[in-house]
Amino acid sequence: MNRYQAILVVGILAGLLLTAGCTDQGAVKKEQIQPSTPAPTPVKTESPTPSTPEPTQKASPSLFDGKVTEPPAELAVSVSAQKDPVYSNITITFDGGKGQDLIQLIQVRTTLETGEVIEQQLGKKKGDEIAITGTRGLDRVQVMVSYMNGNSYLVMDRVVGQDRAGLEMPTQVQESAINASQEGLYPGPVTQPPNSLSVSVDVSKEPIYRVITGTFRGGHGQSLVSKIEMRAVLGTGESVINQISNNIGATGEMQGSDGIDHVQVIVSFKNGETYKILEKTLGPRG
Repeated sequence: MNRYQAILVVGILAGLLLTAGCTDQGAVKKEQIQPSTPAPTPVKTESPTPSTPEPTQKASPSLFDGKVTEPPAELAVSVSAQKDPVYSNITITFDGGKGQDLIQLIQVRTTLETGEVIEQQLGKKKGDEIAITGTRGLDRVQVMVSYMNGNSYLVMDRVVGQDRAGLEMPTQVQESAINASQEGLYPGPVTQPPNSLSVSVDVSKEPIYRVITGTFRGGHGQSLVSKIEMRAVLGTGESVINQISNNIGATGEMQGSDGIDHVQVIVSFKNGETYKILEKTLGPRG
């Protein structure tokens, strides 16, 4: 190799080295210029926890929503309800009974025709009473008796109307029956109570003095009777009501007329049920 060839080779090598150095420097600079992209931060997504619905608390059933139930004989008591035909005041009276000394509480609920509900306590002594301002329509009276042994009974569930105080109203009353009730008669057909409540009352008219007499003859339901009424519309148009006690042989009397008298016997029981057990037309001589 001559001198010129050696110079040429050295020049070529120098050029190659220079070119390589520029290329590497550019790559480094390019790397430095490129901004580094940070890795995305993972976002933790929490699935919503389903809310557990709170259990709905059901109201405990009340005896007022049930049927009338008669206590055992040793716990028997009587409560009566009457409605004043003029002022519509309702009077609830405790009439006593064998179980009166074992009573813990007597609760009275009155549901007026307007929808208003009134709850009061009734005294435990015979003759205790409470008065409630009723309506001119049909009001419902319920009585629950609680005893010291922990048992409770709904002893009355009765609808009282302005014209038929204290008597259970039939579900449907025709217009003719309403007119009759305003004259002192109880509407609806004669209906005999079930055998467990069966009682008998005789009605007769004395032919000379025209005295109408009702006589209680007893029956299976004698001890369960709360009231016996003898109602009459006399031939004179006068309305008369008399009561008969539930002792065998007990009588009730009213003065009849010289004409035709229309007589009914209405029996109410301690469980709140009422029945018209007799309806009779009596002439001048009975």
